[in-house]
Amino acid sequence: MTNELNVFSGPDAIRDFLDPGKVPYVPLVELPASLNPFLDEGVRILAKMMNLLPLGNVKAVPAYNMVAEKAARGELASVDRLIENSSGNTVSSLALVARHFGVPRTCSYVPAEISWNKLLMLLFYGIEPIVNEEPANPTEGDPRSGINKAKRDGEAEDTWNPGQYHNPDNPKAHEKWTGPQIWEQTGGKLSLFCSSLGTTGTLIGTSTFLKKQRPDLPVVGVMRAPDNYVPGPRTEKLLRLVGFDWRAHLDHIEEAETAESYRLSMEMSRLGLLVGPSSGLVLSGLLQHLQKAKEDGQLDKLRNADGEVLCVSICCDGPLPYLDEYFKYVGQEHFPTIQNEELLQNKPA
Repeated sequence: MTNELNVFSGPDAIRDFLDPGKVPYVPLVELPASLNPFLDEGVRILAKMMNLLPLGNVKAVPAYNMVAEKAARGELASVDRLIENSSGNTVSSLALVARHFGVPRTCSYVPAEISWNKLLMLLFYGIEPIVNEEPANPTEGDPRSGINKAKRDGEAEDTWNPGQYHNPDNPKAHEKWTGPQIWEQTGGKLSLFCSSLGTTGTLIGTSTFLKKQRPDLPVVGVMRAPDNYVPGPRTEKLLRLVGFDWRAHLDHIEEAETAESYRLSMEMSRLGLLVGPSSGLVLSGLLQHLQKAKEDGQLDKLRNADGEVLCVSICCDGPLPYLDEYFKYVGQEHFPTIQNEELLQNKPA
C-alpha cells in the first residue's frame, strides 16, 4: 500500500485513484456461521471484496491494466474510440479509465436480452450501446457474436478493441495486484482459492501468482450450470469463446444455479456485505466443493499449519444493478410483506 492516507490530488488525481496499485488493499472479510456451515470444523471463508474498488467491481482491475499497458506501449495516441463486447462492468470500467488516457468515446456490443437497468447504466456513463442478436450456440469464430464484431471494428485506425477474452493484460492485472494482496492478507496460510469463470482473467491471474508461492494450492473455478442465468460468469458452452487456457490454471470446477446464487448474495448483502449475484455464485460453488471434500474425507488435507482450512472467495460487484432480478429469481418467502400496499401511488402496473 503506497497511499496510507488515501488522498489523491493534482492533475492526475482521478487517474491515480483508479489505479489498483495506488489505493489501499481491497478488504478481506470473514463470513459468519450463517453463511459458512463448515465453521465448526475449522473452515474459514474470507470474502475478497472487489466491489469496494473505486469503480465498484472486479473488472476495474484488468480495465486499468489493459488501458495503461496499451498507453505505455505508445499505442493509444491515434485512438479516438474504444469498442468492446460487454453489457456491464467491463465496458463501464474501460470507458471511465480510458477517458483519463485520452480516449473520449466508448461503444459496446450488448446482447438483445440486456436488462433495461443495465442499458440505462451504460447510457449514464456515456457509453454508446450496439444491440446484437447473439447466436444461440456460438463458436469461437462466429461472425455474428459480439466478441467477433468488436474485434472486427477494432481494426479501424482510430478504434481499439481491448478484447477482454483474449488480452493477456487482463489476467496479468490480477497476477500483479489481486494475487499478491490475497497472499499477504492471509499471511501465506491460504488453503484454497475460489473464483467465478467469466472472462477467466481473475482466476488465471490470481492463480498464477498464488501457485508461484504454493504450487499445490487448490484452485476452484465456478461456472453457471447449463440453462441458468447469472450475470458475468459463463456456462461451459459459452466459455468456448474465451481465448485463455483457463483449465490449466484450476484444479476443480463447480457449477452453480441461478436461484442459489441470488439468494446467497442477498443473504451476504443483508449482513452488510453488499455483493451481487456472481458473488453468490462463487460462494455456492465453494460450499459445494467443501461439502464434497467433507464427504470424501478430504477436508483435513486442506488444513494449513494452524489446522484451519482458510478459503478466499472472490466478490465481483454489488447488487444494485440487478435489484429487480432478485424478485424474479428468489422466492417471495425470502422477502418481507409491504404493509398498507394499497396506498402506494407509484406501484408498477
